[in-house]
Amino acid sequence: MPKFLALLALLLTLPCFAQDRFPSGELKGFKESSTEHIINYLDKPIIVSAVRGTVTLRGHEVGLEGVIFEIRGPGSSERIIAAKSDNKGHFEISHVREGAYTFKATKNGFQSVVGTLTVSKKADRQSTVTIEMPLGV
Repeated sequence: MPKFLALLALLLTLPCFAQDRFPSGELKGFKESSTEHIINYLDKPIIVSAVRGTVTLRGHEVGLEGVIFEIRGPGSSERIIAAKSDNKGHFEISHVREGAYTFKATKNGFQSVVGTLTVSKKADRQSTVTIEMPLGV
């Protein structure tokens, strides 16, 4: 029973930590959904030659319309550029310089997805960003 209570306490405090990061932490400047409680971090960077891709509902091939896909960078730059997915879940941000960016995908009612996006001329020209967003809780 004590393990259950500790886990429950941790789960209840996680949304607070997520909210605290926005004003000055690692997610500073990114949009925050009014229903955002869980932020999923991708372990591996996504490597592309251009910033374009698709956002779908996790476990489905249904494109999600209205997802805000933002990138901040390159490197320590705090400049944020955003695009919104269309009715098929497709988005594109043109003229992005090479480098490493932090990205965030956000939509009301869904868990946000955060990770690293590397733009490189050496990347496969066919590679795209593919984000699966879980339903919110």
